[in-house]
Amino acid sequence: MGRWDAMAERINATVQAEVPEPCVAIGALQPSGTYGAFGLGQLSGALGSARQHRAHQAAGGLSGRHGMKANRVTYIALSADRLYAFDASPTRSTIKVRGLLATWDRADVTVRLEPGRAATKVVFDHADGGHYELEASTLSKHNDPLLAELATMGPRSG
Repeated sequence: MGRWDAMAERINATVQAEVPEPCVAIGALQPSGTYGAFGLGQLSGALGSARQHRAHQAAGGLSGRHGMKANRVTYIALSADRLYAFDASPTRSTIKVRGLLATWDRADVTVRLEPGRAATKVVFDHADGGHYELEASTLSKHNDPLLAELATMGPRSG
């Protein structure tokens, strides 16, 4: 097992400790457009900040934004029946869970996945009308189990 795999296991254990039932998948998401905002920020700090602001707005309550402070990562934990979203910040060897952003019945949520080059856009639509746009990095395999499980929560026909 490599160093990154061990870190992923520690992160998953930290998130699992916050969930009152067994998780079938855990992964890290950030507001959709974060990678683009970072790149734009290298050219112009003001433009990068404006784009990041729009990304946080599109993520809605799943961005964990509080005034000027925003989380860098939203951890999603899926159990058999529920979806949990946590505000988290990285530490040296794992993460610190700062709070619960949402907990929903999986039956109340549909998910749309839009694969890209470095990230997959993950769009959550809740039965109460909530719409949340995030993205999962695909540069490592850490989010693969989460993305596979989210794919089963796609739009329902009929």
